[in-house]
Amino acid sequence: MKSFKQLLSSRVPSSSKLLDIAIILSIVPHLFVMKFFMILYIFIALVVIMKKHNSSKDKYILMLTGAILIALSFFNDYNFSNFSRMQFFVSLVSALLIYAVTLQKTTGEINVYLKLSPAFLMLLSFFFFESITMLLYTVFTLFVFTLLNIWSRMNTTLLDVIKLTSQLFVLALPIVVILFLVFPRISFQKSDFGFQADSYLSSGYNDEMHLSSDEVRPSNRVVMEVYFQDENISDDSLYFRGATLYKQNGIDWLKESKNRETDRLIKAKNIINYDITLYPHAKEWIYPLDMPTKAVEKTVLKSDYTLSSIKPIYNKKRYKLDAALSYKLVSKDLSNTLDVDVRNSPQTYKALEELKNSNLSDIQKAVGLMNFFKRQKILYSLKPKNIDLDNFMDSFLFDAKNGYCIHFASSFAMSARLVGIPSRIVTGFRPSKENMIKNYLLVKSSDAHAWVELYVDDRGWMRFDPTTTAMQSARQESQSQVVSKNTLFETINLNFMYAKYVIDSWILDYNRAKQLSILNKLMNDTLYVAKFVASIGGFFILVFILYITIKTPRAKDELMSEVAKLLKALKRHELIKKESEPMREFLLKVQESRGLDTKSLSNAYHELKYSKKDKELNLESLKYEIKILISSLKKKNN
Repeated sequence: MKSFKQLLSSRVPSSSKLLDIAIILSIVPHLFVMKFFMILYIFIALVVIMKKHNSSKDKYILMLTGAILIALSFFNDYNFSNFSRMQFFVSLVSALLIYAVTLQKTTGEINVYLKLSPAFLMLLSFFFFESITMLLYTVFTLFVFTLLNIWSRMNTTLLDVIKLTSQLFVLALPIVVILFLVFPRISFQKSDFGFQADSYLSSGYNDEMHLSSDEVRPSNRVVMEVYFQDENISDDSLYFRGATLYKQNGIDWLKESKNRETDRLIKAKNIINYDITLYPHAKEWIYPLDMPTKAVEKTVLKSDYTLSSIKPIYNKKRYKLDAALSYKLVSKDLSNTLDVDVRNSPQTYKALEELKNSNLSDIQKAVGLMNFFKRQKILYSLKPKNIDLDNFMDSFLFDAKNGYCIHFASSFAMSARLVGIPSRIVTGFRPSKENMIKNYLLVKSSDAHAWVELYVDDRGWMRFDPTTTAMQSARQESQSQVVSKNTLFETINLNFMYAKYVIDSWILDYNRAKQLSILNKLMNDTLYVAKFVASIGGFFILVFILYITIKTPRAKDELMSEVAKLLKALKRHELIKKESEPMREFLLKVQESRGLDTKSLSNAYHELKYSKKDKELNLESLKYEIKILISSLKKKNN
């Protein structure tokens, strides 16, 4: 606490230290997207810069080391086409700028390029991040930049500068809000010019299904955010559809290469509306809730009722969709839905032969299959063991008896075909309501899932999730993984993402359509006008109260302001005050070197600074004495 008070009462450090603070703040966002070799270079540069004395040899070694490490950072990404891609280009520019800044710092000299470098680095960071976190960090950095700029011009304490900077920010709030609401928005949604960002994340999803016995390590990367419109959706309905797979290629499942006749959605009931914010993944995939009813702008509803974008998704996209929670999806084209090689699964075929030859209906056989899987007592595990991929189904169901969703889905789809029921696999996401706050749902890479649709007479395609038959559920397995534990940190993160989503919806996504909507309500809705005026009025009152609360005593601010003017005027006459030099000694030096009487000025300064009486009178006296001294200097020089 004592050290913190000392920090607040500290005087302005050197210009070099102030600039170092600004540079460090501007580099921080870049650290999250830098390659290892570039981070290594920054560490080496810091060691060299912090040395008290740098020889020419040190500088040349740093220059050579930096060139090599930057080349290594971009070696794998380099090709001629990459220069037309945003991420590579901006990464290279930011790396070269940091390289130039560190080399300049080793000289100990401050030039105009070094002063401008923090602003350029912050601008470059906007190409990598478009989030509320970056927005908050930018506001904080702008505050610090303003503070440092003011501090460098005022010989006062850090606390006084914080208060003054806070006042400026508070006073600017009404202007910022008004400009935010009324400044014309320009939409570039239909443009195809300029760079295209490619800083996308892996979603943990693929539109093909490759069977493997490798361990799966789930990731907590966010795939999409879902906001349901006033709907209390059940956990059993949270299936987000990605792709349907019909065709087997050995043990792998692939999408149908030929154009199929379009499925037909009938008896669509329990329609719900929702928004999804899809994170970039450089593919056309969109993951609607089962079952989408129609396409929306710039999307295509395919024959199997999967939804895709007309272009790859390189930036966050928001879609307003609806889904039928109760439906009947029928198809006239069932080709390839019964294809199965009996010879590869003799043990499974024999176990299911009685069910196949029974007089049960398709739906009864499907239920029988689910019961069969339960009786096998298969363990859900992200670390499958002893699965023979050459004899997959028999090995999974009777020997290994462990695996995760793709193993369950593949063996269930093939088992259905063995008993004569058409089947296809659906891949997508199966999140949990544990990651839900109110109507807001967070979908992560670890929620990637596969399930099966069986074509049942008179009911069409019906969803069956064989993974639910496992002895240990997928949810239980996820909870045993460190990456997916719903710990206190995860709860805090979920609440943060929810708050971020709300702010994103109203600030980052505030566009011309929302602007026109507000204008239309102001012109046609009297009640809305009253609420709007009351809100703006309340905001201005809050700003005024905040300003009065943090406002520092006027006399003290004026003292610093007048002293700054005095020091600036004296500096033009080559009279420069040292940082640690007391004001009385400095003014005495001015008197001796220029033959001017500074005694009255010195008395006025110390009277205002230390006396608690007659501050306004003392302030006017100081202004007068400063004016007299500056006038005398001008006359003497003329």
